[in-house]
Order: sequence, then structure tokens, then C-alpha cells
Amino acid sequence: MHVEVNVPIPFSADDVWSMAGGFNLLPVLSSGCVGSTLEEGGRVRVLTNTDGSILWERMLTFDEAEKTLSYLITDNKNFKSAYDVGYVGTVKIVEGDDQSSTFKYTGDFEPTPGTTPEQAEQAVQNFAKDCAKGIERALNARGR
Repeated sequence: MHVEVNVPIPFSADDVWSMAGGFNLLPVLSSGCVGSTLEEGGRVRVLTNTDGSILWERMLTFDEAEKTLSYLITDNKNFKSAYDVGYVGTVKIVEGDDQSSTFKYTGDFEPTPGTTPEQAEQAVQNFAKDCAKGIERALNARGR
């Protein structure tokens, strides 16, 4: 399954990328994540979620010039979601007009058993929109 989400953010692409491109910043951006530690020289992040579940995610690509990164969920502990191990998430920040940009997020995955395509799409939409709001919140807090 492929889900794409585009969320406009009223900050420049460079500002948005300063947050979205931080592989260890998910606890700042996502309301569902409370902790992140890097392993393997920063190529793997171990995320602790608000429900106590843990995810291991490996960075697959990182391109500073293109403002894009992707990661793969490689393992989990007690994670219950519409997606699971094998999920690939990709972030790309695209410059807009007048100090704005677009947070483009895609998820490629097989929905977990018992999850409808609609539920799976909604889960990815919710995650991406939550992260975009977190980026905007963090940038507002540090000032333009």
C-alpha cells in the first residue's frame, strides 16, 4: 500500500528541514513519541511511544540537498498499529512561495492483519499531520 500526505507549513523549506531532517527529533515533532536514542552511528533510532511500545527504525536514505530522508521499521516491541515491520516512511520538504513549504510524507507498507485499507490510510495521514503540526509548533516556539 502507498499513502501520500502533503501538508503546507508557513515556514521556509530550510526551516522545516531543520526539524524534519533531524532523525532523532521525533519526540519533539510527534505527540505519540516520548523518546528517541540513536544506535549504529546514528543510522538506527529506537523510539519509545506514549503507550510504552518501542520501534526500531533504520535510516535508508538521507539527502541534505533534496531535503529528503527515508526509514524502515525493522523491529518493534508491543507496537499495535495499522502498519508494522517492513513499513518505509519517506519525508521530503518542498519549497513553496512567500516563506512557506510543503511537508510531503509517504508510507509504503502492508497493512497489519485485520486493518482495512481505509484504516491504514487514516493511520498514516494522522501520523504525518501530527508531525507537520509538531514542526510548525517547534518553529513557532523558536521564533522565525
